[in-house]
Amino acid sequence: MDRPLLVEEWSRHLKSQKAQRAAKSFEVVLASIEVDAALARSVKMRRAKGRVELVGKGNTFGTRLFPPAVKSVSLARAKRVEFQEPIGRRPKHLDFRALPKELPKALLQLNRIRRYDLELGEDMGLPSNVFSPDDRYTFADTAFPWSTCGRVDTAAGFGSGVMIGPRHLLTASHVVNWGPNNTAGWLKFTPLFFDGNEPFGHAFANMIYSWNKADGSDGINADECAFDYVVCVLDMRMGDVTGWMGSRGYSTAWDGGNYWGHVGYPGDLANGSRPAFVGYQAMDSTFTRTIGGRDSFGIKHRIDVIPGQSGGPYFGWWGNEPWPRVVSTQSAVQWGGSTGPNTSGGGNPLPELINHARTVSP
Repeated sequence: MDRPLLVEEWSRHLKSQKAQRAAKSFEVVLASIEVDAALARSVKMRRAKGRVELVGKGNTFGTRLFPPAVKSVSLARAKRVEFQEPIGRRPKHLDFRALPKELPKALLQLNRIRRYDLELGEDMGLPSNVFSPDDRYTFADTAFPWSTCGRVDTAAGFGSGVMIGPRHLLTASHVVNWGPNNTAGWLKFTPLFFDGNEPFGHAFANMIYSWNKADGSDGINADECAFDYVVCVLDMRMGDVTGWMGSRGYSTAWDGGNYWGHVGYPGDLANGSRPAFVGYQAMDSTFTRTIGGRDSFGIKHRIDVIPGQSGGPYFGWWGNEPWPRVVSTQSAVQWGGSTGPNTSGGGNPLPELINHARTVSP
């Protein structure tokens, strides 16, 4: 398997390509599952002053009072489907930009970082440390692939996620508000959520596929970290509007290479109300855990993250592909102690999980 592109290689590739602008308009139909019926509404997308607007046709009816019920399926016990490496999709109606536009410094907002008073074991970390200097910056950019990233909200708090299929969201397992009997609390995804604005709208999850249910309330152990990712099936085809990233299993041959970008919603920057980008930087080393006959990695790194960025993707670019591929999701910080590295979860079971969800729940 070819390695991902270094940022210098990717920059040279971009310079050799013509600028990719979006189409002036694009017609798409979104289906939204309401209380007991499916209400399909036709919307037209238009670009205006750097935004993508959804313009509805006809009257807008009331929305549901409660979010949809969420079921969960553990892939460790589910019947496997034939594996195909998940590819991405860049929609024609969106601009393409390899790096998101940084916000002016005058718009930067900082908040206090939440501190934890937990005794951590050697193989434990906190649910998503910033290493000086802080390389993150906030942005507001509706171009692809930044359109695929967004904020995940639950009754327990918020995290980050990325579209990984037409109605498939990838986030961290510990972000989910897990319930008894294969259920979970409501989960809402808002692509490119910014200061309360929803340029692409939002959708709710009605099914969640996982390998393991992680609980970050008392720290994250090694088993939870290595499998700290889930695929949520949304109640509308949000990916038809935002596009989606592909995926690939992480290889230890990539340790030390400055390949990886990350997007998340850090709690110390605008209180988690704005997306932040950091990259392109390296993953350092891995540890392995096994669930359901599958080996997955906890991937150690010193990329700047803070609580709120949990579930955000780590992605790289391959060859001439017009979309990036996700190799892991942010899981924990301060692994093994206050000066320890951060960690993400990834490995071959990640694209296998995505492939299963996209096949069984297209």
